[in-house]
Amino acid sequence: MGKTPLPPRRDDTYAVVMELRAALAGHGITLPSLGRDFGTPALVILGNCNTETARALTTALERHPAHQSSPA
Repeated sequence: MGKTPLPPRRDDTYAVVMELRAALAGHGITLPSLGRDFGTPALVILGNCNTETARALTTALERHPAHQSSPA
């Protein structure tokens, strides 16, 4: 049996932002306003992007099969 993932801790938000930034960069995509907010719970801010970036993100996602998530 697999472990049940724990909800992210507040200090994990920065790490998640950095991982997402690196993953996007691997596809040549930059979200300039990508960051974290400091509310409770801390959220990842995806922000706005131009049409070219949105298309690049869509293309990158379409090139890879969707991950199947197990029901909660």
